[in-house]
Amino acid sequence: MSPFPTLARAQKTIAAFSGWSQPEPETGYVWFDAPLDIEGVTEAGFVLHGGAYSNRPEVHVTFEMRISKTPGRRCVPLSRIDWRSLTGGHTNPRWPPPSEWNGRTVSSTHFHDFEINWVPEQGRFRRRQLAREIEEDLQRFEQLRAYTGKHFRINNIEIVDVPPWEYNLFSRGP
Repeated sequence: MSPFPTLARAQKTIAAFSGWSQPEPETGYVWFDAPLDIEGVTEAGFVLHGGAYSNRPEVHVTFEMRISKTPGRRCVPLSRIDWRSLTGGHTNPRWPPPSEWNGRTVSSTHFHDFEINWVPEQGRFRRRQLAREIEEDLQRFEQLRAYTGKHFRINNIEIVDVPPWEYNLFSRGP
């Protein structure tokens, strides 16, 4: 049996938050990987990943719950939230397994929810991920963070700091 449903559905705690990375010189991209605990036990490679652009305040933030069994190898995303994505919305594939979200296009703020992408009968994820609309009006990072904590089942999400955004006269917000 796959461990993915157990990991996704369990109550979790961030074991340590060491802060956002330094901005990448070319892009200004910042990120973090915070290990996740379940009942006081840290699952190797199981993290909350966050990403944003330091020079783009209040837009294009991603939170992803992911696991990598071998450090430096391919990560398996269990769930992802994109907030005000600069690349726009997401168009869901039309083919099976059937879902109410097949073929729909969602806005730039959307949720790749574990529950709509896991195919329990086959013990695997869909080949192409579906996203669903986020109904809540998430206007500030703090609201996004709280939403993420609730839907990823992370009890202490508030320890994740606001990204190190650089505000100036030319900063482009939402």
